Amino acid sequence: MKKIQFLTIAFALLIITAISCKKAEEAPAPAEPAKAAFDLATAKTTVEAGYAEFEKAFNSKDSVGLANCYATDAKFMAPNDKAVEGRPAIQKSFTEWFKGDTPQIKISLVELWGNDTNLTAENSWSMTGKDGKVIDEGKSIEVYKMEDGKWKLLRDCWNSNMPAVPIKK
Repeated sequence: MKKIQFLTIAFALLIITAISCKKAEEAPAPAEPAKAAFDLATAKTTVEAGYAEFEKAFNSKDSVGLANCYATDAKFMAPNDKAVEGRPAIQKSFTEWFKGDTPQIKISLVELWGNDTNLTAENSWSMTGKDGKVIDEGKSIEVYKMEDGKWKLLRDCWNSNMPAVPIKK
């Protein structure tokens, strides 16, 4: 009789252990922390703040500060010129440009679209001379990527609204 009771208890413990192990295996994995939803309005505010930073660096002829607005693998695509690739080359281009009489720039966001990986911006810009008169104005398309927790220019392509200068023959 004791053998039967012992086997019954042992069998019952075996079943309870098997059931509890099965439930532990079926338990859902803990949820991953929720990723913050992408907010285009916040991205817009960030891009506009980046424009202020860009304008400040450009208007003070700060080629280092200006280059830091760009991603490490950025391309700067000015009209009538080859693309300049990489932050050091972009800085060098602005350093050369700033040796001359550089106008002041003002940039305004027209439209922004994208997601948490890339943003695309359309803007308008104007450049003024020392007398405050507009000497050039145009538009640009920019692509941004997140780098080191900050939106950085990945592609910057711009052109003027002014008529092209005729080629002399």
